[in-house]
Amino acid sequence: MSSPAGSAAVPFADRQSSSARQSLLFLLSASSFRMGLALLTFEQVRPLFSLQVSDYCFFLSLVLLVFVPRSLSLVLRGSGVLFGGLLILCGSLLSLIHATSLANSLGPLARLFVLFGLFGPLALIHSQNVRKNIHFLLGGIFVNCVITLLQASIFPGIADLLSINAVRPDIGDIGRFQGLTSHPNIIGLSAALAVFIAIALLASDANRHIRGRLAIIAFVCSLAALLSGSRTVFVSLIPALLVFSVFQKQRRRAIQRVLFSLVVFWGAVTYVAPAVISQFTERFDSTGSDVYSDYGRLWSSVYAVMEISQKPVIGWGVDHLDDAGLTVIPVTGEVVGAHNTFIKYWHGAGLLGAIGFLLLFLVPGRRILKLLRKKAPDRSTDTLSLALGVCSLLFIVSNLGPFDYNRFLYIPLFVFAGFAARLKIPLQARPLARYRKGGEIAGPADPVPA
Repeated sequence: MSSPAGSAAVPFADRQSSSARQSLLFLLSASSFRMGLALLTFEQVRPLFSLQVSDYCFFLSLVLLVFVPRSLSLVLRGSGVLFGGLLILCGSLLSLIHATSLANSLGPLARLFVLFGLFGPLALIHSQNVRKNIHFLLGGIFVNCVITLLQASIFPGIADLLSINAVRPDIGDIGRFQGLTSHPNIIGLSAALAVFIAIALLASDANRHIRGRLAIIAFVCSLAALLSGSRTVFVSLIPALLVFSVFQKQRRRAIQRVLFSLVVFWGAVTYVAPAVISQFTERFDSTGSDVYSDYGRLWSSVYAVMEISQKPVIGWGVDHLDDAGLTVIPVTGEVVGAHNTFIKYWHGAGLLGAIGFLLLFLVPGRRILKLLRKKAPDRSTDTLSLALGVCSLLFIVSNLGPFDYNRFLYIPLFVFAGFAARLKIPLQARPLARYRKGGEIAGPADPVPA
């Protein structure tokens, strides 16, 4: 006959085994999510169903979380991601009133649901270890930048060789290189993101043991950004660096380090690859020389705003998300659309979609600013400054191109928003009444526990 103690030990052992199994599944889910982060920019690799390879990692991470029910408690409501994504989805559903057909709307609706309804919460759940997430993100962008360098130098066909069911052809023959992204602007802007993160980590007092690797990442990604021919690289990179510098605890020292790093990197690139610099400078100087090519995008944005004014609340329908400001330049015959993601969301998903899109950036930015005003450890301050710089860079990027569903824009934003939402800064000691049995105040207050 079994004893009561033995019977009680069996359920306890089962609970321990279940807890260990769930911890292992959560760890595997986190690893799969970080692999997805590393593969964010590999848009030309789509093994099946036109899904890019990073999506497979994210879906696997989601499936593993199904067996870890407690992980749902890690979804943070104060990050702005859930509410902003919900507004975008509601606006998209409401815009079906003006949609051309339900069949045409199913594809965009499914893509928005996957991005904001599945991948958004997933990024929030795995946003706690933000440093490790950053390293995987940097590593993936670095590999794609190396592929871009090889494409531009000794191996022109490497992008075609590694691509699987590519969505767009390689345009390296015109002197702009894209690696395994779908467009040269994407490799340029993602390289700018990697350069900013690497320089920010170099400028901080932490990570001294990996400074050599960070310097290599910044140098290689700088070259790839120049090879992309994207003229908006510096427009997004420089403001992000300024935001990071301003909110450093030791501002002068941080600014000096950032400026010195920029001078060193630019000088090294000029010495190693002068042809790349001259080619990029020629493309930059050509801005405004051709009215039709340089101002076509601006006109399409104005045209999109005129269309929005006709249906400002409901929008034109989520199936018209890609058609915002779509027009043909008579002289060149080029078809252009609005190169502004905020305008496109307002055009397709209505006012709710526009507000939801803004909240994705404003809520994390506001929370980070609040945290930076409090007294926090140096490491937390560095990470918060980095997060604010990333949010600034990605917001500028979203206003420079039509990035409706691009993972490289949204997933890092979700990760940093989740990190800011879960970060708890210990408050300074403040008066806290302690009462004795008789109700009298005992004495000086104890500090609030962290």
